Amino acid sequence: MKWQKRLTDPEVAPESFQLALSDAAGEMHGPCVTVYVWQQDLDPEFPLAVIEYVTHGDRDRMHWHDHLEVALVLEGRGAFLFGRRALPAEVGDIFFIDNSQPHVALADAGTSLRLLLVLFRPELIAGPGCRELDMGYLAPFRIDERTTSPRIRGGSTLAAEVAPVLHELRAMWERHDPAERHLADATLRGALALVNRYRGAGSTAAAVRAVADRREQIRPVLAYVDRHCRESITLGDVAEVVHVSPSRVRHVFKDVTGVSFKEYVTNVRVAESKRLLLGTDLPVAEIARAVSYTNLHQFYKVFYRSCSMSPGEYRRYYTPAGGQAAPAMAR
Repeated sequence: MKWQKRLTDPEVAPESFQLALSDAAGEMHGPCVTVYVWQQDLDPEFPLAVIEYVTHGDRDRMHWHDHLEVALVLEGRGAFLFGRRALPAEVGDIFFIDNSQPHVALADAGTSLRLLLVLFRPELIAGPGCRELDMGYLAPFRIDERTTSPRIRGGSTLAAEVAPVLHELRAMWERHDPAERHLADATLRGALALVNRYRGAGSTAAAVRAVADRREQIRPVLAYVDRHCRESITLGDVAEVVHVSPSRVRHVFKDVTGVSFKEYVTNVRVAESKRLLLGTDLPVAEIARAVSYTNLHQFYKVFYRSCSMSPGEYRRYYTPAGGQAAPAMAR
């Protein structure tokens, strides 16, 4: 898709990454996490989807994606994790999730969390060359997390106004009537406009763009790490790709993702090793080499620190009887 092609296009990445370098934010705090890329197929002509999703306990994985997401909690209790920040999730809560924002929804132990998800690409609302007014619609996603929460509490006046609009949008989506596309587009804009009116963000398009740069433009670095996790990756490699200094990459990466560059690379490699442990019968030593660990002891040490069990224990624990690999978890 055009959006995904732009994400990985090496001729676009250097210039776009540089836009993020002049505006740094504060750090988040909390435990280290593993981040995955969630690929969602959306119609290039009308990149919108409205789906219901159920997460059970803490089985889902931290991820990021190239679309925006509005999540309405329909049933259950749990939490949304945004990088290193955890927010409670209760019935009626609404979350606005930016693209490139590492996040995951988790239900309380032994329970489920049922969500209504509205997924769309930014260009549906504000494409290249759009009006400042259109860009302003995206303000609920482009927030400064130091001062603003991505959560609207259920039971609040704003949630009571926005939730019915999201249900209306879902009804349109489920009818699959192309004649209603304009109405669906207007309904989505209406939901975002309600939030903007409440937060007074509609008239701050310049600030919206500045915050968007910090997250949107780090994506080429994330994509580079995902593509090259089986190779030796250094901060210098990434700096060369995006044509900025290693120290600048280090600063902006930590600022945007909440974890250091080294932590992120380690997390991606551990994630890939987990996939190989459950999806293949390769020996642990070969898997370690596959994810660029030449020192087997170091691989065991890193893996145990991440999972609190050895690679062999992980394979035995998560692989069902009969030798069948556990199915990949999809959203």
